[in-house]
Amino acid sequence: MPRIQLRDVDTHYQQTGAGPDVILIHAFTSNLSVWMMTGITEALSDYRVTMYDLRGHGASSVPSTHYTSADMSDDLFQLMDALGIDSAYLVGHSYGGVIGMHAASLAPQRVGGVILSDTYFPGLRELEPDMGQADVWQELRDTLRKANVEVGDQVDFARLFRVVRDFDAEQLAVVKRELGPAGARWLSQVGQMADSTAGTEMFEEAGLTADRIAAVTTPVVALYDEFSPFDATSGFLRDRLADCVTDMVPKAKHLAPVQNPADLVRLIKTHLDRWSGR
Repeated sequence: MPRIQLRDVDTHYQQTGAGPDVILIHAFTSNLSVWMMTGITEALSDYRVTMYDLRGHGASSVPSTHYTSADMSDDLFQLMDALGIDSAYLVGHSYGGVIGMHAASLAPQRVGGVILSDTYFPGLRELEPDMGQADVWQELRDTLRKANVEVGDQVDFARLFRVVRDFDAEQLAVVKRELGPAGARWLSQVGQMADSTAGTEMFEEAGLTADRIAAVTTPVVALYDEFSPFDATSGFLRDRLADCVTDMVPKAKHLAPVQNPADLVRLIKTHLDRWSGR
């Protein structure tokens, strides 16, 4: 299990292949294993692919603070420096895309392109006032209610983390029954962030305002799911960015790496190959 110390976080990462550098950035509350289950490393065997667990996630350590996209993009640059990566194509799912775009806004010379997978931006929250109505949160809320646990109608990760940390044996058994072993393992690991500021800081704009997003000149591919809750964000990126191509991942509703990995990987490879001239 390769690890590297970055500032205040001990970071778990994996690296495969050889060729142009691609860095995969997972979503908030996820971890790098979500990429490994998609088959993307096999599809991108002619690229050098780096995956890593964000601070507080997976097998990386859990600092108490510094979870904004500005902090996370700094972690990314430190990882690149430590691994000798001058520039890379960035692929980010959900919050991973926020990190990728923040990095592109701060150091465009280090980012060859950004591929977004159904990304919600705190800086565009006015476009998406009903984020709490997204299917993924509603379904999780309904599942937890079966275990007599309440997380509320609006997305509240800090509350979710505390609830998961405090599961009793009976509640955990209900969650395992409802989500299955893999889903229960995913949910169980988010409790490790209960004593951190992660649940609130990830919703901070942190300097990545609407104008800052619109000013990004790095090539961007905006992959939004067929049943995405973030159509307004996709439209903003299409209309306001200097170099943006939009595409749709069919049969998915925010969790394309799980719901339709085959089409997601196909689209990612298609656009990476276009950028790299392959």
